[in-house]
Amino acid sequence: MAGAGARSLPSDRVGLAMQRIAAWHAAPDSAVACPVCDAQGLTVLDRSARPYAEWYVLVCNACGLEHTLQIPMAPLTPPIE
Repeated sequence: MAGAGARSLPSDRVGLAMQRIAAWHAAPDSAVACPVCDAQGLTVLDRSARPYAEWYVLVCNACGLEHTLQIPMAPLTPPIE
């Protein structure tokens, strides 16, 4: 997906990216700031394969961010009786 000149998410910004994804989930029609350059208008695409993992594509036209973030999910466990 990443084209020439595409920018990856720095490891020290992963926590902030997860906060921005949470903000996008809470208000999907509101502008979300990029976790790298803070410009408004981050594009978030949900490519999740639940219940196994959440996958989000983050794209910022201002700084060239183009990154896919994978968040593993805990396995489903049957209830203990």
